[in-house]
Amino acid sequence: MTAFIDLTNSSHTDEIDMTEVDEVRNCLLKPWGFKELDQDLLRNIAETCLIALHKVEWNEHNAQRFNNKVVTQDQVIFQPSLPPVPRPYRSWPEAYIMIFGGLQDCEYEPKNSKFKYVVEHTYQPDSVDPINPKVVFEIKGVIPTLADAKKYRSVAEQNGIYIIFILQEKDIICPWSRPRKDGTRMTLEEWMGKEKFEYCYQGEEDAFRKTDKYKKLVATFGT
Repeated sequence: MTAFIDLTNSSHTDEIDMTEVDEVRNCLLKPWGFKELDQDLLRNIAETCLIALHKVEWNEHNAQRFNNKVVTQDQVIFQPSLPPVPRPYRSWPEAYIMIFGGLQDCEYEPKNSKFKYVVEHTYQPDSVDPINPKVVFEIKGVIPTLADAKKYRSVAEQNGIYIIFILQEKDIICPWSRPRKDGTRMTLEEWMGKEKFEYCYQGEEDAFRKTDKYKKLVATFGT
């Protein structure tokens, strides 16, 4: 497997220097404290974390976690032990995309972009386009349940917003999907195509936002 973020010219290492992490831990745990850090060091830590996450067998991990798949002790898939995610972000993919990736000019979880949907829940997108707040972003590793999948459709329809997914990995199986006759199961990409959601992959969001299709969407959606 290869990472979707091009790390060819990066300064990342295969291992994280935990001494360096301990020195900056307080800044990582403090909301927006990462801005006080040396950005090259932060990028190196973030890229190393992404590589570690990319090595996880996510389909098997998700089956064990969300489908209660029974396995032997030595078959259990664990996520890697990583440094604390820079607050206020909730994952290293979120942090990397918002700090160093293609959403650097987008506000993270803007308070004025919370959209209500049925059953009186409030939907908080990961980010929104700075020009058209009706175009919102979701950074996802997996959509764990059918209820979660239906949520996005309801939110989009009831609030007149356009959700674009940024996927952490390719070909992740929907844990709630049933096997087809040929044994295959629906992937996130297939579900999004069926529901007419746009998506791109981690590391591609900047190029995606430069396409004519995206620019037209921002200029015309909701007007």
